[in-house]
Amino acid sequence: MLRTIIFAAVFTFAFAQAKAGAPDGYEKFYDAPTRVNMGGRPVVAEIALFADMDAAARGRLDIALVTDVTKFIEETERDLENWIATHRQDCGERWAAGEPLIGFPSGAIRFALDLEYEYWNCGWNGQGRPWRAVRETGSIDVTILPEVVDGKLQARLGDFAIDQRTGVNRYLPLEFVTRRILISELDKLNDNPKFYRAPQPFHGEGFVYRSIEADRENGRVVITAHYTGAGARDALDRIVDALREDGIVSER
Repeated sequence: MLRTIIFAAVFTFAFAQAKAGAPDGYEKFYDAPTRVNMGGRPVVAEIALFADMDAAARGRLDIALVTDVTKFIEETERDLENWIATHRQDCGERWAAGEPLIGFPSGAIRFALDLEYEYWNCGWNGQGRPWRAVRETGSIDVTILPEVVDGKLQARLGDFAIDQRTGVNRYLPLEFVTRRILISELDKLNDNPKFYRAPQPFHGEGFVYRSIEADRENGRVVITAHYTGAGARDALDRIVDALREDGIVSER
């Protein structure tokens, strides 16, 4: 489930110059409420698409997708909170957390929350009465860096900090366990075609990612994704038809 949460949060970048208007030299060719299913969550979002029409006339397709993902982020915060609240094993790991924060500093994704980690032991072969072997708490602050590598969307772990630690061991296992989970899930995410490929209908027309950015203005999060490919202008018409019919979906 943690992988799904990271997947959903980073995927907001899959939709990057993040101003609610046409990038310089681009013309709008689509603007409508659109069904979006990224990372398993179906939503309806206001989607605007822009294209470099001069480049399209020469057989090069450069498009930018702009959308407001504020609601998506709020739902992802709730998912993170719910995952932590329900991740409690009778024998093993138990987690608890305060209200999470997801932000976008300088094009990155930041998770911040107060976290509590416990490990419960049930004795030999897990048959004994559960007893708490470890309890650690701390304030977690994690930055994930989305980037485009050879046309693929990728995400890597940036800054990682734990403050206000308590427990017998003030550095481990909370820091070790949390970092291990994040790196493992990011590795799986980066190897997942549903994540690194451009979503449909763009991938089907040969588009790959060119850049990604995000911007927060007046409490709203606006994402713009730049895609590039080769083809004729009629590909833009096919994209519009597909968006109206099927919306935007991660690659199957």
